[in-house]
Amino acid sequence: MIDRDQLPLLLQVARAYWVDDRSQADIAAEIGYSRSMVSRLLKQARELGVIKFSVGHPLERAFELERALTDSFGLAQVRISVEDAEQDASDAARLAAGLLGEAIGSDCVLGMTNGHSVPAVVHAMSPLHRPNATIVQSIGTIARENNSVDSPEICRELAQHLGASYRLLPAPLVVRSPRVAAALRREEAVSMTLAMAGHADVMLTGIGATTRTDDGVIFDNCITPAEHDGLLRAGAVGHICGHHVDGRGHHVDSRFCQRLLAVPFERLKGIPTVIAVAWGRGKAPAILGCLRGGLVSALVTDVPTAQAVLALDGA
Repeated sequence: MIDRDQLPLLLQVARAYWVDDRSQADIAAEIGYSRSMVSRLLKQARELGVIKFSVGHPLERAFELERALTDSFGLAQVRISVEDAEQDASDAARLAAGLLGEAIGSDCVLGMTNGHSVPAVVHAMSPLHRPNATIVQSIGTIARENNSVDSPEICRELAQHLGASYRLLPAPLVVRSPRVAAALRREEAVSMTLAMAGHADVMLTGIGATTRTDDGVIFDNCITPAEHDGLLRAGAVGHICGHHVDGRGHHVDSRFCQRLLAVPFERLKGIPTVIAVAWGRGKAPAILGCLRGGLVSALVTDVPTAQAVLALDGA
């Protein structure tokens, strides 16, 4: 039992030594005790629980989650930010930029999609000298006022960072009918770009969530209510490179997808390195589906999202 009358002295000595970083000799002179008595008081404080030591670092949890995701889904690389990326995405974007920089070889063909996370990664990139690399737009243009999340602008910016060339996809993301989409895919400029993106060495992509009310920023005003309901009935939980997937990562090949201009879904597994950058607990089902389907070889996310994905997988 701790002596209540002695507790103030133990707290005074412990705070002076462990918090204020004062020497035992200084503390002894201040309180009028010998140095050996101060040493005994510090030992007594530890034994009574006045002092509690903790050895660790926030990154330790991220490392544990990285190992768990790597082992569970056979991923080549996982990077997890300790910061909640929904509040501040800078750390996650920096981690993804470092991973992307490692993946871009001297003559790399890099495919890119759009959304919020992909431009955040590009903004975080340090300049690299990759003049023989080629950046390829892998998904059609949103063509709205918010160019900051659109593929052409992102491709240009990354090409500038690398001193590389780039190739744009001269087509919208979604057209009015499958027939129009099929006709556009036969156009040489479109077919050549999609073929190049489908045979890229590296793909940088986000992962979008399909919920009861939303399909993500890239599909704003593109999906009709009937198409949205149909996607949900078919089991869609999210999308990658524009293609909707279910909880096992299987393609939900709806009429909407047939109106889409993007790298063919079946080509995703043939790309050697697919780096997905996604965060937010609401995206956990979509991320899990892509991981289960083997559509991703590297993942960058944050601790809350990683925990949600693993919990959902365990459930």
